[in-house]
Amino acid sequence: MMHTTDTVPDQLHRKRVGEIPLLLHLAKRLRFDELLGSYVAGHGNEKIPAAQSLLLLVLNITSGRLPLYELPQWTTDLDGRLIGRDSELPPNLFNDDRYGRALDKLYMADRASLMTDLVLAMVDALQLDLSQLHNDSTTIKTCGQMPGKTSSGMQFLRGHSKDHRPDLKQIVFSLSLTADGAVPIHFKAYSGNRTDDTTHIQTWKQLRELAGVASFLYVADCKVCTDPQLSFITEHGGRVVTLMPDTWAEAKAFKQALRESTKTKRKILRQPVPNRAGKFETFYLFTGSHKTSKRGYALYWIYTTEKKRRDRQAREQRLCAFEQALGDLMGKLNLRQLKTEKQIRERVDQLLDKHRVHGLYHIDILPVHESSKKQVGKGRPGQQTRYKTQTHTVFSLAWSRNKQAFEQERRCDGVFPILCTDETLSAKAALLAYKYQPRLEKRFEQLKTVHHGAPTLFKKVERVEAMMFLFFMALVLQAVLEREVRKAMIEETIDSIPVYPEHRLSAHPTTARIVDRFQNISLYRLYYEDALIKQYKDELTPLQRKVLGLMGMSEDDYWRQVT
Repeated sequence: MMHTTDTVPDQLHRKRVGEIPLLLHLAKRLRFDELLGSYVAGHGNEKIPAAQSLLLLVLNITSGRLPLYELPQWTTDLDGRLIGRDSELPPNLFNDDRYGRALDKLYMADRASLMTDLVLAMVDALQLDLSQLHNDSTTIKTCGQMPGKTSSGMQFLRGHSKDHRPDLKQIVFSLSLTADGAVPIHFKAYSGNRTDDTTHIQTWKQLRELAGVASFLYVADCKVCTDPQLSFITEHGGRVVTLMPDTWAEAKAFKQALRESTKTKRKILRQPVPNRAGKFETFYLFTGSHKTSKRGYALYWIYTTEKKRRDRQAREQRLCAFEQALGDLMGKLNLRQLKTEKQIRERVDQLLDKHRVHGLYHIDILPVHESSKKQVGKGRPGQQTRYKTQTHTVFSLAWSRNKQAFEQERRCDGVFPILCTDETLSAKAALLAYKYQPRLEKRFEQLKTVHHGAPTLFKKVERVEAMMFLFFMALVLQAVLEREVRKAMIEETIDSIPVYPEHRLSAHPTTARIVDRFQNISLYRLYYEDALIKQYKDELTPLQRKVLGLMGMSEDDYWRQVT
């Protein structure tokens, strides 16, 4: 169309649609908008309900979190009809202040009851199996002082940092999920100095309320392995699978016996090694009946070929680092604080402790006596000059590896004990239950990389606590998306789909990769003199249509809200 210079030129507006219809499809199915609206009350003079702002935050976190000051642009780029508004959203409608006030309202809401209703609605909608639940925790660090304490007692404090940043304050993020798709069903934020061995009783009681029964299998790491926690859970009808710590007397006794003589074992499981084509990991069970000395819990001693390989590789790295440290120490002997045999012995013991190689070396501190003559008195030396002999002791180090101790330690490679409070559960079942625990680590990795959970980007600790709730909702949303897609792939006997760049295949597609494939899908609106002339939309690729089908959506469902 030709126009004179006096006419208004055509304007083409691009509005992003992207992954939002997929996430909204699941959020509606899980009743996110309905439940947020019922617990976070609005006011009559609000242009935007706080619940809608919170839902947008959840969508943003699931897609890949942006800081609050970038959210206005992210929201403005979206087609407003996705959230029930005009296609063209005013630039300042969703500003950072609006999101901040929405977080304040969420903090004041009854978040415990809201989480319960969210989880129960999800269990009902997806028919989740809650017979096996897993728990673990991670830390969320912050940069800065972050003063204050929330009404629940949460505050940023220094503690054991799982990010290896003990210099920064942190909070503890405890997460529980089901073995049915690794879907989160509970979370709790604690102060940064809270240890895991004090949280499991409270967590188990809350999971019992969600599951409706106490007989579910509770799987956690060795921090649950304390008598008060195990006895409480078992006395209330619960079952626990965990690892027994090496500090327990039973573990020390079994490994010492294994060092002294070999023990028979039988194969119970063989699985392919992930990301290593043609490689398999074999699991063996040491024969015999093993129980804890207190309360008689069953112990299954497992030997695995992959853990043996990792143990030997890790030990060799420690040995090389220790020998390097001894070499560095040699150049410092007989100087400063290393002039006596006692001082040198203490430094060697410190290195043995640091590298955990006690008993694996023969180490000798060798004294060398050096003699020298010194003139008695002053003056130029002559025939009558007398001399005295002075003796000075210096030290050197000599070491060699203890071959016998090495052979004994090699017998313990690949061995670990599983503690199970349910004697009816077989060793293989207990092993498979514990092997699902790394799914929690994957959720934590996604929390900190995809969702950018750390460091926190707020000045108010109350908003951080509210934001942790939204992170939990985002983890739920992404886990459900992965579960639905993978479940549909199994039902349709699809081995993999090409969600990676360059059309590389993925047998277990993640939400992050699926979101990437939809990231730039947009709608285009052509205006002339402020009047809409025509609307265009991107054509979906076969992969995108396939993903929609796996999620139970059609192409019309995807475009319905914006066309």
